[in-house]
Amino acid sequence: MSSSGTYGQSLFAPRAIGLGAYGAMVKDSRGFVANPAGLIGMKDWDFNTTTYAPLGSRGKGFVFHGFGLGKRLFENDVVALQYSPGTSIKFVVPPRLTPEGSNDQEIVYDEPFATGYAHRFSNALALGISGRLREEKVIDTQYKFDFQIQDSIPLSITSETYRRSSWNIDVGFFWYPSERVTLTAVGRAIIKIHAGSLPGDFSALRLPNRRSAEIGVAYELSSPVHISAEVSTEKTGALGFEWAPGHSLALRSGVYFSESESPFAYAVGAGLGWSYNFFELDASYLRFVNQSRRSGSSLAGEFDPKEIGNLNLSPYTSDRLSLSIKVIFGSIRESLARIEGVEMLGGVYPSSYQVLAYRSIGKVWVRNISEQPIQGKASFYVEKYMDAPTETQSVYIIPGEVKEIQLHAVFNELVKRVPTSTIHDGNVYFSATPVHDYDDRVQTRVIIHGKNDWDGDVFSLRYFVAPDEPGVLRYSRDVLLQYKDSLAGGHQELEDFMKAKILFDGFAGKLLYVGDPKQSTDFVQYPSETLQIRGGDCDDMTVCFASLLSSVGISTAFVDVVPPDRPEKSHIYMLFDTGLQSKFGSYISDNPKRYIIRKNPKGIETIWIPIETTVITRGFEEAWTSGAQEYFDDVEIGLGLVKGWVKIVDVN
Repeated sequence: MSSSGTYGQSLFAPRAIGLGAYGAMVKDSRGFVANPAGLIGMKDWDFNTTTYAPLGSRGKGFVFHGFGLGKRLFENDVVALQYSPGTSIKFVVPPRLTPEGSNDQEIVYDEPFATGYAHRFSNALALGISGRLREEKVIDTQYKFDFQIQDSIPLSITSETYRRSSWNIDVGFFWYPSERVTLTAVGRAIIKIHAGSLPGDFSALRLPNRRSAEIGVAYELSSPVHISAEVSTEKTGALGFEWAPGHSLALRSGVYFSESESPFAYAVGAGLGWSYNFFELDASYLRFVNQSRRSGSSLAGEFDPKEIGNLNLSPYTSDRLSLSIKVIFGSIRESLARIEGVEMLGGVYPSSYQVLAYRSIGKVWVRNISEQPIQGKASFYVEKYMDAPTETQSVYIIPGEVKEIQLHAVFNELVKRVPTSTIHDGNVYFSATPVHDYDDRVQTRVIIHGKNDWDGDVFSLRYFVAPDEPGVLRYSRDVLLQYKDSLAGGHQELEDFMKAKILFDGFAGKLLYVGDPKQSTDFVQYPSETLQIRGGDCDDMTVCFASLLSSVGISTAFVDVVPPDRPEKSHIYMLFDTGLQSKFGSYISDNPKRYIIRKNPKGIETIWIPIETTVITRGFEEAWTSGAQEYFDDVEIGLGLVKGWVKIVDVN
């Protein structure tokens, strides 16, 4: 008769036992081998230690299982180490008598060390890699007797130890397709590095080391309730449930499945967690439905190493009660708020970047996850193009409430040097305390357009007007200097009108209008560029002439025409202020349809002249006539201003 004693020590983290489906719920160094990508949930330093007590006939009180230690190195990188001498299974085969003597064997399988690394690529994706050291050891002891001697004692005792070790490299990832869903996958033993061997007589005792894959999912039913599930190519799986009712408590339960076990749902787990500041205590209970081979002894002929694919959950694992404590330390603090989502409202146009200090660039939704009302600020930052994060006004959020906050951005001058559209990381922070750290942070994508890009909005076109550019100032003064005598001898009331006419004719004589087949809804030259290359389209000419007039103190406005029945005929021309009061209209024309009476920036009604810049090469008079005709057709006859398809935007 022969028998064997089995001692199973497994399941490192009580939280993992309680949940069962733990792969998608890893958030720190506790049992990170289930999915190393979950390490990215750590704050700074993380330490945990575990003990367990086998139940039933094998109960011998609590024994040390091991400890885990993790450290966040950088913003997106984490490393961890696990020492687990309790992850071990030992089989003792009693002595067997032979004519030469007897022998017994001790077979030990261990996974005493594991190390892991995780990197977060974005708020939605993290990747982790871990290495597990597995050791297989056989201690073969031989006893030789002289059976001719009564009450014989062994003549000799010899013992040989055979070892085989391997590092198994696992790879896992976390993906968050939405705020409530987590998807995970783990590849087991992707890379295997072996050392040592078991001799031929013991080769059958080697453990299987098959490559396998696990996929998992976790879903947040509500803020305190999570469910999880996972399956493996080894035809195993689990379902888990976690509920945080408040008072820093967490209740857990899980069910384990395996096609090779009987019954199919072969084990259940239950757990309880409690946290206070930077401490967490966890307890769990694991119960197997079928107690066969889990009592501590069985027939040696029933032993099959091929059934032990996972030391943490083998056919020889017993019922158990597990306890653990986790401590968080380092430069950490408890988060009071969580960023639920971010939406960018558009790209950054260098021509109008200063407006974003007052106009929203995006919005962020922040949830108060604490038990007390909080007051905090959101901030937005793009590296290199902002000197510091731009903060919002302080907001008040009650527990559980989600608040929408508008984001603003103060960019620096470097944004005006971006040649073409590029995508950059925009960092969104929320801080509910006066310290320098933040409660939550997410990254979003920000499009910074090229310096000549335009969004097609006439209100944005005015930001291309640059009367202070050296080339504009030099050009306007050089042209007017040639006519200083005639300007000095004319009517003072007509001075602005004459300046505009002189600048336009001088402007027209040196530039060439180039039609834009796309109506230029995406690219506009700055005035210095138009003057340098001596050409441009409708928008370029309008911007350049407005800049020249503004440089000598003449107010201008853009007229944006988008015919409702012919949007492809959209067009922009301009108005300029003559400074003349309406009663002096006859000074410039006997036809009142050639000019417009409207208020200038000072609120005084003056005469404005419409100018069509597309006919710039024909001179001032032709451009005035064309502009006046267009304005009459669009505004007076077509009622474009009244119906909203004509807009007049003052260029300040």
